Formats: sequence, structure tokens, C-alpha cells
Amino acid sequence: MDRIADRTLFLLDNGTNVQYLSIVSGVKLELDLGKIDTEEAAMSEPLTRRQKQALDMIEQIIRQQGRPPTIRELGRSLDITSTNGVRYLLETLVRKGYIRRQSRTSRGIQMVRGPIPKSLRSVPLVGRVAAGEPILAEENIEDVFFVDSAFLTSGDIFALRVRGESMKGAGIFDGDVVFARKQPLAQPGDIVVALIGDEATVKRFYPENGRIRLEAANPDYGPIIVDRGVSGFHLAGKVVGLIRKM
Repeated sequence: MDRIADRTLFLLDNGTNVQYLSIVSGVKLELDLGKIDTEEAAMSEPLTRRQKQALDMIEQIIRQQGRPPTIRELGRSLDITSTNGVRYLLETLVRKGYIRRQSRTSRGIQMVRGPIPKSLRSVPLVGRVAAGEPILAEENIEDVFFVDSAFLTSGDIFALRVRGESMKGAGIFDGDVVFARKQPLAQPGDIVVALIGDEATVKRFYPENGRIRLEAANPDYGPIIVDRGVSGFHLAGKVVGLIRKM
């Protein structure tokens, strides 16, 4: 497999300090269309011309871009204006055994015959969060990372790109991508992803009497204080690792 860009994965010890690193990467997924196993192909139902066209387009986009298309991108490539029409095609390809789809992920298409190795796990990259929407709502997902599952904890994992230097004292820098396990609770001192309105922030979590203090790991930044139960605030997850482009 060719590498799109080498990245270093840093695992956080108890969500507090960078302790361990190992090389992983975004993966440019390759297809060898001439080497599809005949027994495996025979297990799948035959495709109509339109379904074959959609499957070929998905394979082409993954081969060229290193990532699966969104529903809208696939629709544009196939000249289908209705997203429901694209969804129907994808549902048919799933039913016939040619692809898998990961729910709540805009780029959640996975080819059954091998462009995405089983050892890789897809992690949605969250962008700006629509107020009131779940953090993993489809409209919040900007992209998808594929990471070796050996480096990820159990549970729902999402990624968030860090903006600014407020957490540099914890080894988290501007442009890093943090991995977080989705959970509504945290322990004092945990590094968390917190949602305040439509903004997501990475800070240390300290519960206090009647309020929450979100503390930066940089003396140039003051704490963020929010009242418990205030509308528009909740914990999205605990940070469990990060990747950095080298």
C-alpha cells in the first residue's frame, strides 16, 4: 500500500501526557481489478448496468483519491441529482454483497473485496458542529481516517483537528488531529473534547461546585468556566490519542 502521508500516532497515558509513539499512516487504497477472486465474485449477485457503473465509480474514486466518496460526490460523478437515488444504489450494492456501509459516517463506504484492509478502522473527522446535533451527525463529518485498529481503544472513536496552541503543554499542537472516545463523562484532569454551542474545544476537564472548568495547558490561555447543565454545553468524548503529519 502506498502512503498518502506518514503520520506519527501519539498515545496519551490516561489522557494526560504523551507517552508512546508509533508510525501509522493515511492509506492510499489500491485496487487490482484484474485479481478479483472468482469464488468470491460468484457469491455476489449479478449487477445491473447502473449498479455496475456505480460500483466502478466508487472503486475509481477510492483508487484516485485514497478515500471513498460521499453520497453527494458519488451523485455528481454519476449525474444523479437525487441523494435518495444514490442511497438506493448503495443499499442495493450492500444487499448484493459488493460493499459495506458504516452508519453515521459520510465516507463510510467500504469495498468488500479488499481496498480497505480489515486491520484498518475508519475514524470520522469532525468539522464544525451544528448546534444541537450529535457530534457524529453526517453533516458534521468532514473526512475519514483509516487507522490500524491495534492503535485504537474500544468504543466509538472520532477525530478532531486542533486549532491553536492552548494545549501545547500537553504535547498537543496546532494542526494535530486528536482521537477521542465518545463518552458523556470524564475524570478530573482528563483531556476532553467539549462542545460549547457549535464549537468543539480540547481542554482538561475539572468539575467544580455547580460548574465545569475547562483548563488550557498553556499559561497564555485562561480557563473556560461553564455552569453545569447550561444549554449548548456537553462533553463529546475523552481524548485517547493524536496523529501529527511529519
